[in-house]
Amino acid sequence: MIAKFFNKTKPINTLIELVFLIVIYTIATFKLVEYDLNFQFILERTVIFVLLLFTVFAVNFIIRKNGLTKNNSYTLLLFILCITIFPFSIINNILLITHFFLLLAYRRIYSLRTGKDTKEKLFDSGFWIGIATLIYPWSFAYMVLIYMAIYIFNKRTFRNVLIPLIGFFTPILLYGVYLLAMDDFNNFQLHLKYSFQFLNYNSLKLVIPIALILGYLLWVIFPTTAKIIAVNNEFRTSWFLLLVHLLIGILIIIPSPVKDGSEFLFLFFPASIILANYIQIIEERWFKEVFLYLFLLIAIIPFVI
Repeated sequence: MIAKFFNKTKPINTLIELVFLIVIYTIATFKLVEYDLNFQFILERTVIFVLLLFTVFAVNFIIRKNGLTKNNSYTLLLFILCITIFPFSIINNILLITHFFLLLAYRRIYSLRTGKDTKEKLFDSGFWIGIATLIYPWSFAYMVLIYMAIYIFNKRTFRNVLIPLIGFFTPILLYGVYLLAMDDFNNFQLHLKYSFQFLNYNSLKLVIPIALILGYLLWVIFPTTAKIIAVNNEFRTSWFLLLVHLLIGILIIIPSPVKDGSEFLFLFFPASIILANYIQIIEERWFKEVFLYLFLLIAIIPFVI
């Protein structure tokens, strides 16, 4: 039922997904956040929820604009389920803000497959990654995604290689100038904080979701890649970029200084698209249902244990 229902993009599908997101966000806020119920708390959580809504709409826009999936609602459903599986991603304000700016970069990077406004897109993508780096320094790793896009989409010129660097350093230099003008330049620090302590992952609330999402990805990547390679179309280039995107997300998670599940937010975008493409190629309807119902079941676990 669930696979058939979300097999098409309809307003009712989006509405149900957003209502589900509101419910999950509300439960996670009051269950996981230490708070005093006052105006400041309500305002802060409302602003973060609006940012989360913009994040969801940005994800939907990127996949539709760049043809990263067929005409269905699987990606948005899986993205919201990923948020549900790792509820701390909802309340980590720093990572949510960082991820939103990275989405603005992804929007420009994936659209490089077209021949329009290449230089503007390269500058913009570097610029947004630069802002994300100011908030969460490990974001600089996504500069690799830009250069992989330049290579994969055959945009290799000296100017195209240089422009993302100019875009990346522009917000960093502007921030430095601002601090210098405010006589506060000593606070201009970009520390790559890290931790290789994975003891938190021994918790059932984390080990089960992590095992599920990584297991699913290992299960689907090879057959989906083989299927896409076998078809002679332009989506192959975007698919290889998605795989690089997924790898960068994993590499950022490993040294993350916080190990509460919120760091998996960097995987949600590429993982949900990859999983959605796998669902699209499955011919057995019952397997699609089992696939999604298992995902939904695991999503409920953090709220019941």
